[in-house]
Amino acid sequence: MKRVERIRLYPTRRQVEQLRFMLDVTRQLYNALLEERREAYRRRRVRVTAKQQYAEITALRGPVHRIDGRLAAVYRECEDAVLHRLELAFQAFFRRLRRGEKPGYPRFRSRCRWSQVEFPHGDRALLFDEHQRRLRVPGVGDVRLRKGREVPPAFGRAWIVERNGRWYGCFECDRAVQLLPATGCIVGVDRGVHVLAATSDGCLMRNPRHLERARHHLEQLQRTVTRRRKGGKSRGKAVAQLARAHERLANARRDALHKASQRLVNSADVVALEALNLRSMTRSAKGTIEKPGTNVVAKAGLNRVLLDASFGLLHRLIVEKAESAARRVVLVDPRYSSQTCSRCGHVAAESRRRRRFVCITCGFVLHADVNAALVIRRRAELRPAGSGASREDRNDLRSALSQARTLLTQSDVA
Repeated sequence: MKRVERIRLYPTRRQVEQLRFMLDVTRQLYNALLEERREAYRRRRVRVTAKQQYAEITALRGPVHRIDGRLAAVYRECEDAVLHRLELAFQAFFRRLRRGEKPGYPRFRSRCRWSQVEFPHGDRALLFDEHQRRLRVPGVGDVRLRKGREVPPAFGRAWIVERNGRWYGCFECDRAVQLLPATGCIVGVDRGVHVLAATSDGCLMRNPRHLERARHHLEQLQRTVTRRRKGGKSRGKAVAQLARAHERLANARRDALHKASQRLVNSADVVALEALNLRSMTRSAKGTIEKPGTNVVAKAGLNRVLLDASFGLLHRLIVEKAESAARRVVLVDPRYSSQTCSRCGHVAAESRRRRRFVCITCGFVLHADVNAALVIRRRAELRPAGSGASREDRNDLRSALSQARTLLTQSDVA
């Protein structure tokens, strides 16, 4: 299976200047390629293809047509990766158009929105020393790094990433599946706000509410940024402090979700989850001028708590860890799981009394989240043998697997 290993880099000041030079050149190349496509269609209704732009990059790097030495000073495959990234952006744009979604035309990238240099064939460009204490980067030299999990000699794509003044190397590696001891059981998991994850065997994992605990400190830092004059050094320092605080918050949230997902995968051979529509769950209630929304403030607070709980990230981590351990993740219909009695199957909203579930038909009493987890497990068990998931569930699972393979890069780098 594919796994991305991230290692902290410690470049010197001169190496930092060279890395930022690579970022600037690749960003300007991206903007130039995007402008060429946009102007060609706006003026002549002609679509410029990736093949044409690839030939243009080759010509610009040559000694005859070279405008300046910047393009030739950057590793060629990094520039090819820029073109590939732009092509993916346009493919996503046209896909959203076909689906009737908000198109989101590719936009120009400023410095704050361009923080990575990609090497499509990483092991061909980046070389470790014998003990993996230094990394040789083309055009930069040997960069000192923190010793972590060993990266195999043959790896796929690689990225050099800057985040809040810190540099990281990300390497896509092939890792063998590590089988866990068989448990012979299936566990249903109900995700919630008060309890992050409740399992069908009665385990309750509390929601750390990282944002709520750090909210006062973040508001203070945000007020400091607001008071500083734009363009001043003090404002830049305040912005860096705020960004670092948000990074620590994200790291704490991710660490807690990693531990929770690993605990769930270790507990059963099959993990049953609800196929939640998170976009609809966190949709704003503001409405429009003609049809204003109701309970806007309450819905905004609920959305804040839901996003802080990170149900989607927990889902992806569970899928990733289950894949690495050769275990299954089953998605079930989430409708009325919190109102269904796990004993008799009766559905009634009156049975759910805050955190306590009391069935109005059979009198069954249980923690509401544990009851919902039992219902989820029952629905997973009732699937016909060999039928697997439905087509929608399989599509959701494939999407989750694809996102999990590049989890560290797409969530940390974006």
